[in-house]
Amino acid sequence: MLIVGAGGHGRCCLDIAREYYDHIAFLDDNHINNMINDCKVIGQIDDMQLYYSEYKDIVIAIGNNKLRKQLFNKAVELGYNLISLISNKSIISNYANIDKGTVVFPNAVIEANVTVGKGCIISTGAVIDHDAVVGDYCHVNALAVVSSMAKMAEGIKIDYGQVYRKKDMDETWKEEYVKQFGEEPSFF
Repeated sequence: MLIVGAGGHGRCCLDIAREYYDHIAFLDDNHINNMINDCKVIGQIDDMQLYYSEYKDIVIAIGNNKLRKQLFNKAVELGYNLISLISNKSIISNYANIDKGTVVFPNAVIEANVTVGKGCIISTGAVIDHDAVVGDYCHVNALAVVSSMAKMAEGIKIDYGQVYRKKDMDETWKEEYVKQFGEEPSFF
């Protein structure tokens, strides 16, 4: 399998990938031909098209939600199989739905009737309570909580230890976003 990005997030994805794959390589702009955690960086991120014949499965291990979405879409256009990496040490309800290209780290909890969109990051110890919806390309960081029945719009990041509560998705959510994160949402 091919992991795009050999930074901190990519190295953590490698740990999960090793639960399922024997042949793994990185693409990263900064570490070409280096070994990182016993895994070779075989090329730059823009070289994705060169490796399709050898690697069909790919994960986009980029922490920036907007860039992850762009690279996800490029991988889809090239014909890659965007796989979800789900740690066997996570707890996921049989009634949860996790879309392609999402990474779920150890000790994350995803409860019944949760929907997690494509290209998301669910970090270590995160909890997504029942009936919540996590939009595409979101990041629920370590020890963060998405409350039951909450709906996260595409591209939102919930930082370490924060709680995202149920909201009606009307125009007031942008004001709440600014209060929570101190800036306008950048994913539009």
